[in-house]
Amino acid sequence: MAVLLALRAKVKDYDTWKENFDSGADFVKQHGVTASRVLRDLDDAALVTVHHEFADRSAAKAFLDLISSDAFQEGPVKEGGVIPETVEVWVGEEV
Repeated sequence: MAVLLALRAKVKDYDTWKENFDSGADFVKQHGVTASRVLRDLDDAALVTVHHEFADRSAAKAFLDLISSDAFQEGPVKEGGVIPETVEVWVGEEV
């Protein structure tokens, strides 16, 4: 069954963040993401939610471990303008 990883966070500048996010499309595919979707809050353009879909729980867990690493947090997350203390994570399984 498909597993969904939802990440919600505030970003410093949406356009800069979105450009950075889009440039990582090959990266996420190489790490098990089968589909992605970006949503932006209706009232706060700096609040984004990203849905990444995976084939199974182990792929989602491996990806979450990767993006939670210090190296990833200090590189792509920081460079992309994500405000770290605002990040919320949710993982669920399609039923």
